[in-house]
Amino acid sequence: MIATLVAGCSSDPVDAVPAAALAPPTTTVASPDPRVETETPSPQATPSPAPLSVDQAARRYLGIVRPYNIALERLEQAINGGQPVTVLRRRAAQVATANKTQIRHLTDTAWPRALRGPVGQLEAESLTAQRHWLLAARARTRDTLIQEVLNAARHDGKPAVGKIRALLHLEQYDEEDYS
Repeated sequence: MIATLVAGCSSDPVDAVPAAALAPPTTTVASPDPRVETETPSPQATPSPAPLSVDQAARRYLGIVRPYNIALERLEQAINGGQPVTVLRRRAAQVATANKTQIRHLTDTAWPRALRGPVGQLEAESLTAQRHWLLAARARTRDTLIQEVLNAARHDGKPAVGKIRALLHLEQYDEEDYS
């Protein structure tokens, strides 16, 4: 494979390329025995995956945020429905878990260049909100839980989400899509 790449980039025939040029880079390491030197291969960088197309990115984005949005909507319905704090804590824990997964998937996806800034902003806001979701999941009282939900909501990433959805040609967020 390397020979093909070298031949494809060079006007010289493959046979003219010295074998040392085709070998992976090495590092010379001093041995405790001064008469012996060892060579170890240098680590090779793994190539980054190609960025998604806009259509692929749109589908991926919707798939990533859906579990979080569903968990958030269920928590909101439980709060508005007057559910006991034990149910609210469980729902808040589900939001925290979905948020953690969302952050990981947002980070691990090869987004198109134009999306990297807004996705990074959404990741940062989601990371900040995560602390509040975890505190809500451990809250002893309904009032404390609701206060932590409101604190998390201050980091909903709405400006970034708006940019992402516009760049992906998606309609605006509608919570009824998740109820």
